[in-house]
Parts: sequence; structure tokens; C-alpha cells
Amino acid sequence: MRKTGDLLAGLFLILIGITVIIGAMGLRIGTPTEPQPGFFPFVSAIVLIILSLILLIRAFRGSSTGIQVFGELWRPLLLTVSLLFYSIVLDFLGYAIATIILSAVILRVLDTRRWWKVAAVSLVLSIGSYVLFDRFLGVTLPRGILEGVM
Repeated sequence: MRKTGDLLAGLFLILIGITVIIGAMGLRIGTPTEPQPGFFPFVSAIVLIILSLILLIRAFRGSSTGIQVFGELWRPLLLTVSLLFYSIVLDFLGYAIATIILSAVILRVLDTRRWWKVAAVSLVLSIGSYVLFDRFLGVTLPRGILEGVM
């Protein structure tokens, strides 16, 4: 039995992949040793198309796993709102504080129960990634309200 939802999803995702490839080609792709701005979107679109083709073939053959019940809709909604909030306050609060907040929300959405774990992981992740990118890799990250401290 063909799964109509999987067929439509596969076709839709292939269309998105093709659109991303066209956009990536407009940005210059480069080579694996010297990637240009369009390289990672191009590779990601190729992977998306391959996975979508697998879904499409399985759906056409009728061997897809079938309908899975939707989970709790508040989780993806909260993640989407959190990412929007993160992008809005990143310059004002700075990378470290905004990332601590975003990490805490993500960990809570992933059902981390203990608050001390949420706080510790969020702090280590934020400060660790800041040190890695800003200090070691030389990527300028927004300091925000911590301008004089960092």
C-alpha cells in the first residue's frame, strides 16, 4: 500500500533540495578543500535529496513505517519561538547570555528534569563555545551587555 503522506513529503523535500542547490550555485560552491559560501548549503541539499529519494522509494513500494502519532506540539513551537527570541536579543544580550538561555530552553524541551544539570550544561556549552570560536578561531561574537567583561 502506498503511503500518500510520505510520497508528498518526499516530493516536497526534493523540491526544497533543488531550490537550495540553485541558490547555493548562485553563491559559488568552491571545492571541498576551499569551500565557498554555497558549499555547505549545496552538500546539505544533496543529502536532503538523497534521503527524500529513499523516503519516496519506500513510500512508493509501500514499505514505509506508516503513520506515526504527532508528539506534543508545544515542543517544536517553543523551540521555534526560542530561536526567534535568540535572533532578536543576540546583539543586545550578547552571545554568552543568549546562548545560555537558548540552551536551557532546548534542554528543558528535551526533558532534562534536574535544573542544576540544565544550568551547568547551558553555562559550559555557552562559555566553551564562546572561547572556542572567539578566542581560538577568531570569530567575532556579539558581547552585548558583557562588553567590558569579555
